[in-house]
Amino acid sequence: MDRTLFPMKRFNLKRPGALIGTITEVLEYMRLLYAEIGKSRLPGGASPFQDPSESGRHVACLTCDGTGAVIGEIDPSRMIATELSLKHGAVLLWAGTNCGPVVMIKQLAKMLGMDFGKPLAGQDNRFTDILLYGYEKEPVPYVHNKKQLKGFYRGCVHDLRYMRDAGTISRGNLRAIRFFSRQEPCPMCSGSETSSERISITIGGRSVSEVSRLPIPDLLLFIKNLPLSLDIFERERCSEIIEEVETRLIYLHKIGLQTLHVV
Repeated sequence: MDRTLFPMKRFNLKRPGALIGTITEVLEYMRLLYAEIGKSRLPGGASPFQDPSESGRHVACLTCDGTGAVIGEIDPSRMIATELSLKHGAVLLWAGTNCGPVVMIKQLAKMLGMDFGKPLAGQDNRFTDILLYGYEKEPVPYVHNKKQLKGFYRGCVHDLRYMRDAGTISRGNLRAIRFFSRQEPCPMCSGSETSSERISITIGGRSVSEVSRLPIPDLLLFIKNLPLSLDIFERERCSEIIEEVETRLIYLHKIGLQTLHVV
């Protein structure tokens, strides 16, 4: 694969940026990894096959980009990481940013007596519903960009739906819409194939779709052990990609994400 089409972006642990960006970058690098060293096999373990018209490149379903799924409706269950505290980014849509909703959520937590630094899993479940769907009993006073503001907290489901329905073209917003939406079976490959030619791209016998659905700790273990199963040429070709994936996964694991998967 021509790396100029997908330039490597070094992950900065001191300034990780938006959490959703880090999560989706893992998936993007995983796809790049599979494009570099993945093996094409027909379902059932038949012999490897590459489409000659692709000059050796692997073929993937054009509709789902080889993931086996397309974007469906918003999935609220993916938007809150209850194993995290609000301080460490439990509201995944806004984690790692300093936008208005983040400041409003902090003030709302104070109003409702929630602990900003304690994992949501150990607190009142009703607050998770409020974070998702909003709080309409009273407006929330907060300061953002040195301005004193007051407004009703609408909830992250409302915010994401607004982004989607407004036709956003922001790369970050589009990443969020994809990640926080349900993944439905691809109508072209029925969710089980990675191309119209029924080709599955695998590394170590596992497809990118399968591996990307592993929880963060399991995916990190897969990536850490991957070089042991590669030959010297494969390791040389993908060492930089593996490093970038591993660095991001270590960060996600360190902040406490346990059950989340990247697709």
